[in-house]
Amino acid sequence: MRKFKILSLSLAVSIALFGCNDDHHNHDDNNKVIDGQTLTHTPEVVSKSDQQVNKQTITLAATSDLHGRLRGYDYAIDAEDKHAGLTRIATILEQQRLLDPNLILLDIGDTVQGNSAQLFNDMETHPMIDALQYLNYDLWVPGNHEFNFDRSFLDRNLENFDGAVISSNIKWESNNANYLRGFQIFNVNGCKVAVIGLTPSYVPNWEASAPEHFKGLKFEDELNATRAVVDDVIARHQPDIIVGALHLGRTDQGVGVYNIAAELADKFDVIMAGHEHATYIETVKKGDPNGNDISVKSGLVEDKAKSGKYDDSNRQGSVKIIEPGKWGSDLAMAKIDVEKDASGKWKIVDTTLSNLDTKEIAENQNMVDEYQDIHTRSVDDARETLGKVDGDFVNGGGADEATNEDYFVDDLGTRLYSTIHKAKVQDSALIDLIQFIEREKSGATISAAALFSDTSNLRDGQDYQRKDSANLYKYDNALIGVNITGAHLKEYMEWSYNYFNTYKEGDLTVSFNPEVQAYNYDLFDGAIEYTVDLTKPAGERVDITLVDDKAFDPNATYKLALNSYRFGTQGVTNGWFTKDDVFYDSSDATVPAIRDMITAYVTEHNGISINDEHLNTTNNWQIKQLAPSGEISKNRANSDIWKQFTNKQLCIHINPDNVKYPSISKALNMYDENTYFPNRAAEKADATPEELNLGCSWTVDPNNNG
Repeated sequence: MRKFKILSLSLAVSIALFGCNDDHHNHDDNNKVIDGQTLTHTPEVVSKSDQQVNKQTITLAATSDLHGRLRGYDYAIDAEDKHAGLTRIATILEQQRLLDPNLILLDIGDTVQGNSAQLFNDMETHPMIDALQYLNYDLWVPGNHEFNFDRSFLDRNLENFDGAVISSNIKWESNNANYLRGFQIFNVNGCKVAVIGLTPSYVPNWEASAPEHFKGLKFEDELNATRAVVDDVIARHQPDIIVGALHLGRTDQGVGVYNIAAELADKFDVIMAGHEHATYIETVKKGDPNGNDISVKSGLVEDKAKSGKYDDSNRQGSVKIIEPGKWGSDLAMAKIDVEKDASGKWKIVDTTLSNLDTKEIAENQNMVDEYQDIHTRSVDDARETLGKVDGDFVNGGGADEATNEDYFVDDLGTRLYSTIHKAKVQDSALIDLIQFIEREKSGATISAAALFSDTSNLRDGQDYQRKDSANLYKYDNALIGVNITGAHLKEYMEWSYNYFNTYKEGDLTVSFNPEVQAYNYDLFDGAIEYTVDLTKPAGERVDITLVDDKAFDPNATYKLALNSYRFGTQGVTNGWFTKDDVFYDSSDATVPAIRDMITAYVTEHNGISINDEHLNTTNNWQIKQLAPSGEISKNRANSDIWKQFTNKQLCIHINPDNVKYPSISKALNMYDENTYFPNRAAEKADATPEELNLGCSWTVDPNNNG
């Protein structure tokens, strides 16, 4: 078992030694991060093999957005995740390396944050990075979440990773030199494969409240930086194949993978992407910033009938793009067949992409054993009891709006039967807990917070364990207090309630805008009262009646608490406030993260009670259609469809393009038979609750061909 070097004595004592073999890192001062210098561990050209061959298959494999999933286990809910983990990726890699021992293995970022990974931040090398080395990764591209912590943390892990570390658009402010080299060349039997890295340029916005996380660094525009590195690589190395390793979504912040692919399709042959947590295989044509699906089976296998042959005759007209989902759910594969022409130059014969699914894959037992102590400490931490829960923190007990039950797992992952958490559509003590702590710590009178996890809930009588805080608030956000005008507060709230689709006559549920991610929906609490009217279009839905016990005034200034991500990403960017409006910042506090503030509060009070004065649901807001006299409430009272749905006899259609956050983009409607379908499991008289849940799995949805 591995022995990790630990910087913190207290952590060393708590974890103890992990084994007897030495840590294999042996970097000297030439591999240290130095201001103004480019960190490089490897020569510009690394040889994978040096045999004399006339044709071969170049194999690249990639993971992205592992977010602490060393094992296939979710510590926030303390349960196995059979569709995740580097330990499952390891099993696939073992097979793939038998087919091609020269396989080039990449990780495209967001590797060290999430799933209790922060427990090990004081180690000289983070276990996630050590695990990349255990699996002999050739290259690592830092993602945006690598910058969630002090920059010294990232520097240390970059230094201790033995493979190539690349990103084309991170520069030193002092002299404009690259922080990391923008590319890596791999020589495979004389065929030169260039890999170009990229990190989102929005890091300074996302980390605006903690500039020490990117101290001394600046992030250039993605397209311009990528173009410059590609042109430089072509001029100096004349690679035979160019591959992108871009930690970027398809349409991120106006400059996504689509834009880069459309601009540089004549130069890239494959782009392996991350950040979006999506699983797809597409092609993008030169000059057309739109993707065309070329897959079957939900982005897992390239459909050659759709894509056709990709070779030297047509490679300049398009580029294929692929992303392997999140958490180790898939391993992205690119197999590029090449052969030499009469002049001895390598030519592409064809390219085939696939995402190798880990769902039915066993964990690699050797790797499980190697990192057992990491897993054990993570489980022990998750299960630490901090006190008791007194009262149900969601009305009716269960989180699901239709069934009053909690989450289950099907082919889409962990979800609710209706995919609607009650705390998202009605005021509850569950979200009030976050909101109160935000206001108490910051001194604000209004707070904004999102319910990040549909699996979160607190039920009467349960032990409150540390994992409950991680599940309720899974990100490492700091807390910011800002002064905001009433007009900008209204803009912020209207932006948030764009999460919902407009109400249609006969709707029995709300539905969600598929263009808005669940983590971008904030609710507002404290000294504010408001209603939301979903019959109105986005931008005209919110009616604020009272703030600070006075009539709402667009010209007044209010004190608002919100998380650091929202502050920099939407708030400053949209002009709702500036950095000068900040009156509180938890980044320098003893407990900087909101999640840990919740844990500290519960620990101090030896539990949490619904009867705590500040946690009594304030009922300061409501969606008008869900009020007792609202249209949806009236429809439910008069609809047999709603009764069948709550009894699990009917199923709703889940938006298949948003598997990161399973949701419904079309509401259950009493007048529209296309909004639901029969639950086949309900035909069985003695069907169990689990069978009824799984009966609505999207794989049996008659209108879904996945």
